[in-house]
Amino acid sequence: MHCKTYGVTPVLVGLQSIGIVKLRAALDQTDASGLTEPKELLDYLIDVLAADNYIPDRQDEPYRRAIWREYLRHKKEDLTDFYAEIEVTVRGEPGEERDAFVEATTSVFGDHELKPLITFAPPNEEGRNPELLIRDMSIIKGKPTRKMFDKAVRKSFTDW
Repeated sequence: MHCKTYGVTPVLVGLQSIGIVKLRAALDQTDASGLTEPKELLDYLIDVLAADNYIPDRQDEPYRRAIWREYLRHKKEDLTDFYAEIEVTVRGEPGEERDAFVEATTSVFGDHELKPLITFAPPNEEGRNPELLIRDMSIIKGKPTRKMFDKAVRKSFTDW
């Protein structure tokens, strides 16, 4: 999604959505640069974007990862290796039910260009299992439909 009025594109940097000014123009300028090596392309793209965007030092690596993901999207290449990572916990007994829950977790997060880094925990003795937790907050439990799973993950975004 692009904000045409201001030339701002929302981009997920880490787990924060930020606006990048003139991203489309920078991608086109990078294409015209004649560079072919990934590091050179990314360095060039970052330099072009730095003229209109603030990049905090502490955000340099997540920002570079996000910008490379946008470059790959621009080139219509696979960007799954550059999804933003998020630590999650899945509670439940090992087995088919938990495996299906983990597969759903990976798929739904992938729809949002997120890669869950999953830690397993014993079942919740006081509630339904499997259960997905983000930052110790329960997101969804049991056997949700994909639509319910997606809705719960979307709702959790506001709490990050």
